[in-house]
Amino acid sequence: MKKEILNGAVIPYDLPVDQLKEMMASSVMKDFSLACEALSYKNDSEAYRIMKSYVRDQDKYRRLYILKTIFRYREAAELVDFLEEAIASDDFLFAEHGLTVVSVYRIKVSEPLLIAAVKKHCNELYTAVGALKTLEISDGNFEETVRIFNLCSQCAQKEIIGEILCDGYLPSKAKALFDLFRSDSFAKIRGLALEIGKKYGFDISGFLSDADGHIRKAANRLIQHKR
Repeated sequence: MKKEILNGAVIPYDLPVDQLKEMMASSVMKDFSLACEALSYKNDSEAYRIMKSYVRDQDKYRRLYILKTIFRYREAAELVDFLEEAIASDDFLFAEHGLTVVSVYRIKVSEPLLIAAVKKHCNELYTAVGALKTLEISDGNFEETVRIFNLCSQCAQKEIIGEILCDGYLPSKAKALFDLFRSDSFAKIRGLALEIGKKYGFDISGFLSDADGHIRKAANRLIQHKR
């Protein structure tokens, strides 16, 4: 049995479901969180039912921990209302973890709700922006995703969204993405533009004077290879 530590204690994966149920009822949050972790890996309908019973708990931190763990169960895809409420919350912790659940488990939620939440919390989000990959491919969603890309201030965010845009909209939006990425302030994003330019035959000569040496060298190598 694997041994993992949470808050200084070993997660009790080996305890039976009935004992974990007792831990969930504890007034000590540490016991509750340990039991949540263990139950979420039981692959057991009774374990899922126990966790589900806390979705509407009055304690926000218990609800938050359920949010973080219960979607390991496939059955939890039924809890869309719970997930959407979290995503729409003014509490950043709920919104972030809700978006992370969508990103990791690709659970479909209201697209306008998802877009609004990512925009609202854009400056604070990190990998949770990956929830955008669940959007349907459409011109409208392309435009919304580009708007969010332009709102982002972190390179890591833009890399994630850039990958989503490339996966969903190449080759149909190749020129638009090339133009979007090539003037970005981050070299890694300009590197995406260089790759698109190479693949789809756009003029990449402007990269010969790029501020980043790696980009200049890559552009020079590609242009020399064409000759």
